[in-house]
Amino acid sequence: MSVVDGVNDWLKKAVQKGLLTEAGLNESVVEGAGGLLFPQSLQMVGQAALAMVRIQKGTALAVIGKNEAGFRGTEGRGAPCAVLFCPPDHYNGEILRKVLPFTAPSPLGDQDVTFGVGDRLGVASPGHIRLFKKYRAAPVLAQQSARELDLTNRSYEDVLDSASWAVFQEGYTSPWGADGDHLKTVDWVRSAMEIGNTMITADVSDYIKGEYQAKETLSMMQDYNKLPSDYRQGIEERFLGLKVELDTGDAISFSREELARTALIYGQALEHALRLYRVCVEVKGEGNFDFELSIDETATPTTPEAHIFIAEEAKLAGIKSSSIAPRFVGEFQKGIDYIGSVADFENSFAVHAAIARMYGYRISVHSGSDKFTVFPIVGKHTRGCFHLKTAGTNWLEAVKVLARHEPALFREIYAYALTVFEKARQYYHITPNLDNLPELAALRDDELVNLFANNDARQVIHITYGEIFKNASLKEGFFAALNDNIEEYWLALEKHIGRHLELLGTAEK
Repeated sequence: MSVVDGVNDWLKKAVQKGLLTEAGLNESVVEGAGGLLFPQSLQMVGQAALAMVRIQKGTALAVIGKNEAGFRGTEGRGAPCAVLFCPPDHYNGEILRKVLPFTAPSPLGDQDVTFGVGDRLGVASPGHIRLFKKYRAAPVLAQQSARELDLTNRSYEDVLDSASWAVFQEGYTSPWGADGDHLKTVDWVRSAMEIGNTMITADVSDYIKGEYQAKETLSMMQDYNKLPSDYRQGIEERFLGLKVELDTGDAISFSREELARTALIYGQALEHALRLYRVCVEVKGEGNFDFELSIDETATPTTPEAHIFIAEEAKLAGIKSSSIAPRFVGEFQKGIDYIGSVADFENSFAVHAAIARMYGYRISVHSGSDKFTVFPIVGKHTRGCFHLKTAGTNWLEAVKVLARHEPALFREIYAYALTVFEKARQYYHITPNLDNLPELAALRDDELVNLFANNDARQVIHITYGEIFKNASLKEGFFAALNDNIEEYWLALEKHIGRHLELLGTAEK
């Protein structure tokens, strides 16, 4: 069926239902026309009604009336009134964000709870939005790293547009954000900001000198004494003798050795953070973006002294952080629960949360998908003020839907994932036991969904999305099958991410 055929079929049904008349859109029958459009999307702009309509198992923007905004699309010939069917592309997305400002992202600095949902597929946001309509939390709907863009063959324009069209479709008028996630270079930050992102997660891991954490004291101090004397004098005046008393009762102070080691590990990282921050200011202007400083991409957990050093030095440099992501104790691996001592995590996290509270930013938890064991701890010790990132769990929920409804396709995808696993794992720190994977041929179709309760299988599926999408046949089959079951997918996301929010103690509206 061609696009024109789809439009003609839609028009015929719309006239039969009385949705379209010579006077334009008949709003009295909109609620009963859910099969043709998304009723919650209806907006009046000038002399036109805008709505997201269902065409050919996909969607389009219908402009019913005078197209004063300049949307581009296909005219509905033979309709009783003027109707323009417009693809949800970047050109029309730019216009949409101008005429309906709620479809554009905004900074979320005044929000207590922000939650990154990382829609890698470009079709998950409606499920996320339906959930966040119920909770006092602001979603970061568009959240992609440069690596994820490369693996999925997408662009920041596409990521932003997908979120905006979902916001319009679902009639979501509350604030939401768009994050250029884990960006390391000035060029990437500038590009993400200019395209329309309202948040940057500045990844300074390439400048964190973790080798100094274990370096012998004498050798470490020799390297410290090679740093510029005015820099050493400045930090020693600021930190030696400093005693930070937290509202938890903890008190943090610095020895000269601890200060020297911390400066060597994080000094260059802070310099790079300032470079990235200045680009954001240049593009957006001070106060018009959220800046997250990510120091979690390292093997060594962030000490309380290091956290305070980073917070103080960033503040001195003029960096206004909306959130900081430390490296916590234990393991936050992809797609599975927390690995490590929960008691140790709680003791450490309580201190980090108190430091963030003292300096006035949100603590950020990365790789937050499915960390159900520690979510109550995060909610408790942040006192309901935090940022948490998820991403891959949305992909897992999509593949899980396929396992239920398209077992043959799922078997093909899973078998392929096993062949490309070693190539995909270079991008992620995970430690699955491949000997714990069941034989695929031994599983009945109704048992395939049980693979998602197996942590090792979850991680294999989780990290191989990029390689799977490089296979054109698998990618085409995946999206066609997901589209056939899209409402179930959105409901699954609403339930799964909802479990995250509930355990985090996020309040309902």
